[in-house]
Amino acid sequence: MSYRAITLHDKHSEDIVGTVLLKPNVDIATLRTRWDDYQEDHKDWADDEADIYDFVAKGNWDVCDVLELEFYQP
Repeated sequence: MSYRAITLHDKHSEDIVGTVLLKPNVDIATLRTRWDDYQEDHKDWADDEADIYDFVAKGNWDVCDVLELEFYQP
C-alpha cells in the first residue's frame, strides 16, 4: 500500500501551512475542494491564518491527518 502526503499552502500569503496524509481511497480533488473551502471561510479574518490542525478538526478528519515532519541531516 502506498501513502500520499500533500503539502498545503495558504493561498493568500503563499506560505507553507503544513503537510497532511491522505486517508486511503481519498482523491486529491476532494482534499483540494475542502482546503479551498476552508480558506474561503477564513479569508476575511484579519489575524486568522490557515491552520492544518484547525482544518482537520473542523470536519476534515475523514479525508486526512496532519503529518508531522522531522528532518535529519547528518
